[in-house]
Amino acid sequence: MSIFKIPLKFKAGEYKFNEIDADTGDCLALDYNNEYQLITYNVPLYGNEARLYTVPRELMPEELTAVYDHNGDIERVELAGTRLIYIYYKDVTVPERVILKFIKAEADRISDVIIKRKQTLARIFIEKFYDGEAVDIAVKTATAEESQAVIDEYDGEITAADNSGNFPIENRLEIDRETLSVMLMCSHSLLPNRLFSKAAETFAERIKSRVLKKIKTTEEFKFISEEYD
Repeated sequence: MSIFKIPLKFKAGEYKFNEIDADTGDCLALDYNNEYQLITYNVPLYGNEARLYTVPRELMPEELTAVYDHNGDIERVELAGTRLIYIYYKDVTVPERVILKFIKAEADRISDVIIKRKQTLARIFIEKFYDGEAVDIAVKTATAEESQAVIDEYDGEITAADNSGNFPIENRLEIDRETLSVMLMCSHSLLPNRLFSKAAETFAERIKSRVLKKIKTTEEFKFISEEYD
């Protein structure tokens, strides 16, 4: 177990972990379990615990980077310049705006992939899951041929084609789950469930509005949003 401290206030700019002096002031204390490659920390201000899994030991702590705004307040901590570790919200109204901006960008990215495939689709599924820690929002598509194959496999049971689990995992396009998880964990402890619901709803609406105008669909096409367990 190792504790890596990152000050909540520092000079404006972006700094590697070894460029930061954490001897004074309030800090974000990252508790790293080298055996399980796990980071845990208490979210400043709110006190709820955040847990991040599969954090490569060869990157810790050298590849940690902290970003500070012009006032010297911490904005975020990243790993290797890409993985979000911590984000600071100035007040409780900020998380929804930040999360929805992120979700819309992810929906646009996934929409572009679906459109470029130029397939005629019989189903578009929005799959979602959140248990307070693990989070997932994804799209799974099914062509007319794939839907018919599933119906045939289930002896003509048409509703079998309405179950996303009956289609290949290769058809699945998921958002950056790690980033969304951190964004939710760093909000006030009373907000994550509501924020997740809003994010999933916004994602589905964005996919529907962007994709359906630009692809071909079958007469039996369905757009299905479902939570799995």
